Formats: sequence, structure tokens, C-alpha cells
Amino acid sequence: MERQFESVSQKGIGVYIHVPFCASKCSYCDFYSRVRQDQKAGYLDALEQEMFGWKNRGLKADTVFFGGGTPSLLTPSELERIVHAVKTNFALLPDAEVTMEANPETVDQAYLEAVAALGINRLSFGVQSAIDRELKALGRRHTYERAVQAVSDAKAASFSNISVDLMLGIPYQTADSLRVTLSQILALAPQHVSCYLLKIEEGTPFYRKNAGQLCVSEDETADFYLTVARTLRQAGYHHYEISNFALPGFESHHNLKYWRDQPYLGFGPAAHSCIDGRRFYNPPDLQQYIETDGRCSLREESGAVQDAAERLMLGLRLDEGVDLSEIGKKDPSFDEQAQRQFLKKAAVYERAGLLEVDGSRVFLTEEGMLVSNMLLARLLPD
Repeated sequence: MERQFESVSQKGIGVYIHVPFCASKCSYCDFYSRVRQDQKAGYLDALEQEMFGWKNRGLKADTVFFGGGTPSLLTPSELERIVHAVKTNFALLPDAEVTMEANPETVDQAYLEAVAALGINRLSFGVQSAIDRELKALGRRHTYERAVQAVSDAKAASFSNISVDLMLGIPYQTADSLRVTLSQILALAPQHVSCYLLKIEEGTPFYRKNAGQLCVSEDETADFYLTVARTLRQAGYHHYEISNFALPGFESHHNLKYWRDQPYLGFGPAAHSCIDGRRFYNPPDLQQYIETDGRCSLREESGAVQDAAERLMLGLRLDEGVDLSEIGKKDPSFDEQAQRQFLKKAAVYERAGLLEVDGSRVFLTEEGMLVSNMLLARLLPD
């Protein structure tokens, strides 16, 4: 796999905004969201107050990401309030990447034109599959025809940076249906594709209904992943992160901040932040968030930001891999002896074709990306 080493602007922080509203809950989803939408006004008020708490820090932002939930359930005027709050409390740089997640059934060309006028310049559509039976099994509200129309509307609204999400190992999916989905997705010509393996989380409808019995085996899902990687690579997409593929220059700058341990602030219930050497997050509780004007008790995450294990876990998700010597400079406990020990462990998996070593830099292969959790468990420092 060809390796690419691209520097991403570090002129500013990333700003993540969690929009906790959905028209309905998908059967597989365990992200925090509420179906009730009568709390939008309180949410927007609290969001503005939470951002205001950072106003006097003089922070610049070069990426903004509206995630959820379903951000496209917000009206253009509601989105305008949030964009204004970002610009008021942070110096939003002129070339900032501003992404909004959207469900296909919630948008049309007029809506997307209004969104574009606010400065949102990147869309991420939750397409998931081109097969309606599979979409219905997932609990998605759109048909594939509606997804095609949404992408067409986005292009007509002058969006030139469009991402689509796909899911693998979902109910009723077969090798043949996946080939159809990939062919249809490539016909849409998105600039970016995110591809996720279904994980049935405890507490979801899929878990309660034992939906795994409708899915192919783990081995077959692994084959699906490699098929997607090969197909997208042949179509000119750069497999730059375990789950993400982009045409050259269209990598998600916001998400790269997460994997490169660059600073970002999250706003809204359940939003996570990493800044000033700290990781913290808001409780997943919309009512508490509203009642405290966005000042609900932050919860600290364990582990130092520059901890070697943390850097290895995040950095090895990327095709550029990690430089062990650079990690050692930030975490003195990961000294030359620790690095040699890491490389000794890595040699076993290099011979198995799961990773590559080039001097002090280590990469996962596509086969290694598929079993990254296992590899990390065996390679990370104790």
C-alpha cells in the first residue's frame, strides 16, 4: 500500500458540535441522541453559553464538525445561530473546513443552498447501503433512490466535498449485494468514503433482537472490508485511515485532529474535548445540559494526552503510521529500550504481513487494520 505523509494545518483547533436530535433511532445506533425535538431552543441557548466560556482564550479554529444525532434536522436559522456562536467565540479561519452530517431524507436542494450560504462546505451523508432491504433492516428512513437525490441536490447546491458512509456486515448483506453497493457509490463520485463494520452494541434494538443471526460471519465481513479497500483504491481513493478513504486532498482535516492528537473542543451533551494536555467530555444528558446552561460537570478521561500507548493507539489507525522516536520525545517512559521492545514484538506481526517497519516508523497493512484491536492489545506498552 502506497504511504502518504501529508501535513495538516495546525493553525487552529477543531470545534465539534454534537446535535443530539434524531427523527428516529436506528436499530444499531448507540450514539447519544433523543427523538424528542421540543428541546431545541433550550439546547441552542445552552450551546451558546458553553461556547461563550471559551471566548477570552483567543483560540483560532480551522475545522468545525456538526455531528450527531442528525444535524440536518436543524433549520438553516438554527444552524446560523450556531455558526454565529462559533465565529463570536473563536477566530474561524477563512479556509476552515466546516462539515455537517446529514441524513438523505432530511435535505433538499433549497435547504442545502441555505446551508452552503452559512459557510458549511463539506457534507457527510449516512448512505450505508444501496440495497433498500438492507437499509430497512438497519432502521434507516431513506431509500437508496433518496440518497442518490440527496447527493445530486448537494452538487446542485455547489458542494464539492461530499462524503458518504457505508456499513459492512449488516443484516442480509452478501458479497453480491456489496458489489452492487460499491458500484452504485462509485457512480455517485463522492470525494470521501467512510466504511464501518457493524458492531452490535449492548442495549440497542439489534442486540435485543439478536440481529447477528441475520449477518454474515466475521471472516466473511473481513473479506468484505478487503473488497471495499481494494475496490476504492483501484478507483483512486487513498486509504488514509482504518475506516476512511479519500480522493487526494479530500481527507477529513477535522477527524485527522483526533488521530494525530491535535487539539479540539466538543460542545453539546456527550461531546468530547482534547486541549491543554487534558481529555474531558460532557455527560450524555440533554436535560442536565440545558438546566446548567451548558456548564454541566465535565468528566475527565483517564490517561495523559501524550502517553505513548495513547499515541500508538491513535496513530496506528492512519496509513502514515507512527514514528516511535517522536513518541519517545513526548513520553520519556517510552525510551529507546521500550522502543526496541516494541519493535521486537512488532517483528512477529511484520512476518505475518500485518504491519511494516521502516526505521523507527511503524505502519499497519490493510490486513493489519482489519485486526487492529488485537494487534494493539499485544503491542501497546503495559
